[in-house]
Amino acid sequence: MRARLFLSLAGLSALALLVYLLLADRGVPAPAVITIAISVAFAAWLARHFTEPLRRAAGFARNLTQGEVSPRLPETAAGETGDLYRALNRLAEDHRHRLEERGAERTETEVLLREMGDGVLALDLSGRVVRANAELCSVLGSSEPPEGRALATILRNPQLVSFLSPAEVPEHGRTGEFEVFGRIMLVTARRLPAAGVVAVFSDLTELRRLDTIRTEFVANASHELKTPLTAIRGFAETLLDLGVPDAERSTFAERIVEHADRMTAIVDDLLTLARLEDPRREIHRRPVAVVPLVERIVDGFSARLEAGAITTTVEVSPRDLELEADPEGLRQILENLIDNAIRHANPSTIVVQAEQLPSGEIKLGVQDDGRGIPSSQLERIFERFCRVDPSRSRATGGTGLGLSIVKHWAEAMGGRAAAEGAVGEGTRVHVLLPPPSPKANELAPQA
Repeated sequence: MRARLFLSLAGLSALALLVYLLLADRGVPAPAVITIAISVAFAAWLARHFTEPLRRAAGFARNLTQGEVSPRLPETAAGETGDLYRALNRLAEDHRHRLEERGAERTETEVLLREMGDGVLALDLSGRVVRANAELCSVLGSSEPPEGRALATILRNPQLVSFLSPAEVPEHGRTGEFEVFGRIMLVTARRLPAAGVVAVFSDLTELRRLDTIRTEFVANASHELKTPLTAIRGFAETLLDLGVPDAERSTFAERIVEHADRMTAIVDDLLTLARLEDPRREIHRRPVAVVPLVERIVDGFSARLEAGAITTTVEVSPRDLELEADPEGLRQILENLIDNAIRHANPSTIVVQAEQLPSGEIKLGVQDDGRGIPSSQLERIFERFCRVDPSRSRATGGTGLGLSIVKHWAEAMGGRAAAEGAVGEGTRVHVLLPPPSPKANELAPQA
């Protein structure tokens, strides 16, 4: 380009001299002025010819830095201009590929943050929210984006705000457990390389609830087994006394058998629950006529119903109702529901109900007119060893596992269990089972 510029200037000078001589030779007035004007015009044309590619390249580069898309520069240009255009085109292509890669990475990051089950929070050095994913916003119950807000205005836990302060988080990070809007969260905080803090919120609420249930289950099971064991030991020690009359020995032996039977019932129910919770269990489904099954089970309770002066009614609609289920599961569901009503409700009437709902589901349950259950306890009655009135429950017998077995059998067959009622209004406990399907024997989903 330097050589071309030198030759152009030399040509301009030669042209100016030639024009001047021609004008002077022909006697044209003011030849110098005309020569200068022609030279200036030609120089302007030369300047534009040489600077236009540079201006075009500069505009292309400026658009590139601003992220705007420009048409490719013509690579057919000659000399240094063509080299410059080709270099800028390659630079623009590389830049476009980097932007596409960064866009893909950003999209992947967005999807990961949106779909992950943990809440993610990023703070700048001032403690303001830079980023929060949807899961965390759900935990916070925030309808407005938290970005840009100070953390203290979002979390109402001063200890957690201090825990996440960028100035307080050590290089190796730290972990703590906090209550956030009624949920138990494991919070892990780390420093960001570009300054600030990123924190991950893992919800432990359900895990802690299950831990509590497990602890209560172990304590209740130990107590339920210890009570008859203590009684058996006491009667056995009494029998060792040679001075005990034969008539009392017989009574003590009967009490030992009674408590041994209670322990056996508890162990049998625990084993039933263990089998129902086994993901490898098989549910053997086949068509079952509801009316004969219900009547047969109610007949098995006739002695207890007569002793308690309890009237029983069977309501099945339609009368030829059939459902596809495990017969053993249905038997245990109905027996436990009726047994539970007799033992704990002190009813005068029990109604065994079965009907097909418009949705196709089968509703099977037992309703009594007994003392009822507080609404706050309805959700808990399906837990193991849950007793609404512990003193009465132990006096009337039972293992405290019957309704838990009902719930697990219902879920094993693809249904669910529910209870309704209030104190003084009786209780309705039922299961909802799915409509018949063409599968007769399948592996049930895990309860």
